[in-house]
Amino acid sequence: MAAKIKLRRIGAKKRPLYRFVVLDESAPTKAVALDTLGTYNPRQEPTLIEFDKEKVEAWLKKGAEPTEKVRILLGKAGILPLVSFEGKPKRKPRKEAAKEEGAEGAAKPAEGAAPKKEEAPKEEKKVEAPKEEPKPEVQKEEPKTEEKAS
Repeated sequence: MAAKIKLRRIGAKKRPLYRFVVLDESAPTKAVALDTLGTYNPRQEPTLIEFDKEKVEAWLKKGAEPTEKVRILLGKAGILPLVSFEGKPKRKPRKEAAKEEGAEGAAKPAEGAAPKKEEAPKEEKKVEAPKEEPKPEVQKEEPKTEEKAS
């Protein structure tokens, strides 16, 4: 059985609070924990990281592997060596990532996928209202009344 040290969210909506827990590697995060090692509160200033150092070291000696986020937090606490981010690429904003993904997707189809049949662009029929021609102005003549001389 391979064990993992994971974070389990226990906070309320929009108020995250986490526990350091030891779980079986294949178990979901909501499964019953083998052991609880401490807590992590990212909303508090400064960020609060509490854990039982002896328990963490004991589980690491037994072969428990921390997740990436737990490894970073344990590095900040001084139990594990600090994680260097120099070799890792920076994450791009979502808008840029979506643009690049769209450009790559349009450039080459996914491998193993059947080629898509190109559909002819649908032409939209635009119905134009009949144009009314301007009517020539007709001058109305007033009916002449004949005046009778008396």
